[in-house]
Amino acid sequence: MTDEASPATVQPAATETAAAPAKAGAALPAVGPRLRLQRRIRRLRLKDLAVKAGCSESLLSRIENGLVTPSLTTLHRLSQALGINVSTLLEPVEEKICTVYGPNDRPRLLRGDEAEGDGSTADSIIPVDEKRRLEGLMITLPAGGPLCGPFRHAGEEVGYVVEGAVELTVEGEIFIVPAGSTFFFESDRPHSYRASGPSSALVVWINTPPTF
Repeated sequence: MTDEASPATVQPAATETAAAPAKAGAALPAVGPRLRLQRRIRRLRLKDLAVKAGCSESLLSRIENGLVTPSLTTLHRLSQALGINVSTLLEPVEEKICTVYGPNDRPRLLRGDEAEGDGSTADSIIPVDEKRRLEGLMITLPAGGPLCGPFRHAGEEVGYVVEGAVELTVEGEIFIVPAGSTFFFESDRPHSYRASGPSSALVVWINTPPTF
């Protein structure tokens, strides 16, 4: 008996938001094969990893088979369950002396129209590599979206809200961060976030060490 999910017997968890299938021809991050490899290296069944990451076995199977792009929250949960950085699940980029990204050139790690839960997008402003000591993302949070998180990990993070406003919850305390403002907190404090108000939010988010 294999460790892959059987569509005939496995049902999504009742509390989980249904995943949207990837659009035909869309360029997806190479998450699925790398996720399967990391799981098998650790000799985990789909069920084992699903339990550790708090997601359904069916969703995990669809991610591994490239049928759905995981949300930021799910990527963090999977990486934490495996004991790796999310960058391990993504294709490495070519090493350059200096990397310059134009407005439309930044690697898009998450697509809002394909993510399975929160509709957020995340563009990397720093080339993804396991050797990095710094991580930078440009994150777009949809208006009315659910909380991303909670997250808790080693390190520090700082952000600048470019557009809209962000509702940031750190250790149970809620902070409303408007456009033009910055925030900083230690990453080992439980934290969650989402767009605040009627508009989407655009945030430049820096972590050290990398967690994505």
